[in-house]
Amino acid sequence: MGRIVLWISPLLWALSTLTTPAAADSGGVIIVVPPVSTDTGIKQIPDAAHPYVAPGPGDQRGPCPGLNTLANHGYLPHNGIASFEQIVNATREGFNMEHDLAGALAGFAMVEYPIPSLRPAFNGGNAFLDLVSIGGTSSWIPVLPGAIDGPNPPGGISKHGRFEGDVSMTRQDAAIGDNVNFQNSLYDELLLYTGRFGDDSPITGNGSIVTTKVMQEFKYARFLEDQVQNKALQYHVGRLTLSYGEAAFVLNFFANGTDGTLSQQTMGSFFRNQTFPANWHRRSTPGSINLIGTGVNDILSAHPVSPGANDANGVYVLDAPLNVCSPPYYNLAVQNLPASYNNATGILAQNVIEGNEITTVSRRACAGSKGGYVSRDVLGANQEMYMISL
Repeated sequence: MGRIVLWISPLLWALSTLTTPAAADSGGVIIVVPPVSTDTGIKQIPDAAHPYVAPGPGDQRGPCPGLNTLANHGYLPHNGIASFEQIVNATREGFNMEHDLAGALAGFAMVEYPIPSLRPAFNGGNAFLDLVSIGGTSSWIPVLPGAIDGPNPPGGISKHGRFEGDVSMTRQDAAIGDNVNFQNSLYDELLLYTGRFGDDSPITGNGSIVTTKVMQEFKYARFLEDQVQNKALQYHVGRLTLSYGEAAFVLNFFANGTDGTLSQQTMGSFFRNQTFPANWHRRSTPGSINLIGTGVNDILSAHPVSPGANDANGVYVLDAPLNVCSPPYYNLAVQNLPASYNNATGILAQNVIEGNEITTVSRRACAGSKGGYVSRDVLGANQEMYMISL
């Protein structure tokens, strides 16, 4: 079975083509891709300079426990308002995330847009000011210049249809509940699956180690639950891939780097308390897009799920195949980016268009791919994907 490599590498490829003038103008901020880090080994996190500080009433927190934890420890600004560069540097330092994955996630957070059926809505961040909220709308992040994307301020990563979406691990679907804040009932369900399918440990007990098998069974159960409970379920190829990517991220980046295992206690520290566990070390080697892609493939392989959505009667209808080189990337980064970016000028244009034209980036990235055919079985026979490598 081939590997699934996520859509996000082409986005980093696009962002990496940005030019970097000496100074910004008109109040804007040029997005600058940070250099590749040379500090890539295992080490204890947090260090003494990054103690846990609980979020205050004005601090932004959202559906991503990893970003919330980084903000609570000051690796990201404590108010939850961050730049592209800050997200790249924080995810690399805190979780030893490889440069390509860190940059692509930060870039997607900045320019993401809701699924087409939910428009008009909010943009993700403000690419003119190089700011995005890891939670919801903030007074620190105004509308884009000239309101070219409408009168609404950016909605942050909490806005439904971007990083946050249906069939989340610990958040409800937006149509039926709280899609932003941690849900104990869903996490308790994850713990039940860990007890049933997890590995034993002489230190933390029987059924206490979270494994791929746990995620295989839990994610499929969540899909079946939401398919019944949420008549407005949207599980198109981009969201499906990102949904399973969440589980792969947890397995690969929340595990203690000292032995590579993820215990219930460690996982609970990130999800329930949004803090780094005691005596926790980041992974020993940088975690890449390929690592997450392989994890997605492994989790999906036990119970293949095809992209689709519920109709008005609550019946799950499969999507027609997207005849493009990377359906997840095309669905998330091309179909869901606002066409109004094409009307941008100045710094905003330089940050989101010049050198990486939004409307053609998928075709250009695919044409420049050094990879070949990867997989079409776990996402359905016609949902073909190709490796997009830098």
